[in-house]
Amino acid sequence: MVNYRTAAPHEREAYIDLANYAFRLDFETLMPKAYDKSIDTSALHKVAVDEQGRLRAQVAVFPEMLRIGDHTLRAGYLGTVSVHPRARGEGHMKALMNLWLEELRVTCDMVVLYGQRQRYEYFGFTLGGVKLTYTVAEANVRHGLRQVDAAGITFSPLFEMEGGAEFAHSMNNSRLAYVERKPEQLPLIFSSLHQKALGVLDQGKLIGYLVVNEADNDIAEIALETADGILRTIKAYMAYSSAGQITLHAPEYDIPLNKALGGIAEDFVIENSDMYHILDFANVLKAYLTLKFKTTGIVPGEFSAVMDGQPVTARVDEEGVSIERSAMPDAVVLNRQQAQALLLTQHSRYMAVPAPAGWFPLPLFWYKIDKY
Repeated sequence: MVNYRTAAPHEREAYIDLANYAFRLDFETLMPKAYDKSIDTSALHKVAVDEQGRLRAQVAVFPEMLRIGDHTLRAGYLGTVSVHPRARGEGHMKALMNLWLEELRVTCDMVVLYGQRQRYEYFGFTLGGVKLTYTVAEANVRHGLRQVDAAGITFSPLFEMEGGAEFAHSMNNSRLAYVERKPEQLPLIFSSLHQKALGVLDQGKLIGYLVVNEADNDIAEIALETADGILRTIKAYMAYSSAGQITLHAPEYDIPLNKALGGIAEDFVIENSDMYHILDFANVLKAYLTLKFKTTGIVPGEFSAVMDGQPVTARVDEEGVSIERSAMPDAVVLNRQQAQALLLTQHSRYMAVPAPAGWFPLPLFWYKIDKY
């Protein structure tokens, strides 16, 4: 008989070995913020244990606190979904996923993951959110940035610099929306998923940072004190990296970054960011609709629905966004899949739902190093 329970601290090596075996990866180097030897995340793993005491499967959920303007959302990032090859098809993943979702229902506003779409749709997740990915090539820099003076911009490993960790923490907390990052764990967080952090200096003064991949051709995160440093940094980084072409990623609500990149990039695409399972529709709608109102802007209007049994009415006027946990008599009734498709995906425009134009999708976005 298989026992489904929380992992014990003494099982640390066993659940890491299971993940390594299932994915053929080294999770201690891939995800040091969760699996470094100095960290015990056993309480965040639910495991399937057989009668011989062997771990046959596991699912982990890592709690994350989101700050979105004046709003706080509780999220859980679900990852390290591992099943031993000889235990596949025995229902362990389903049992562990359902165990987690039942528990998170009372502790989180939403659950987030990145994985194969149809696999996780069975558990109520929807692929959505908004991520803009730009491509910048040498010709774009040579012609589009020919008048930009990048002299004085240099790069250095961020956490080898005095005050680098404090600076990175302050920059993240200054964003319109961000996942809280524990200051003492920043070097581990910034090296997750084989990323590295580069400090951006102007005449020797730290003015920002980049999070880049091992090949130096993908910038997953860019943070600068002022918007006028964006194009100077990009021009300097192209020379520094010797990459003929780079990609950069941005949330929809980062207006200065999108404005700068949109003016020079060879191309850009609007992509999904992650998969989401919303547990409290009113809280998520309030936070992200307000964020959209204050950044890209939305038209005044009213929307009322019963979403997965939760009544919600949202109103927008010149004062901002208001949310009520009640529905109007003629409110549309949506199941979870329909509600999340409306709120989170580009396909909301094709749905026969009486929602004000441009309200959706909500601009949910996760930076790469905040994922698991």
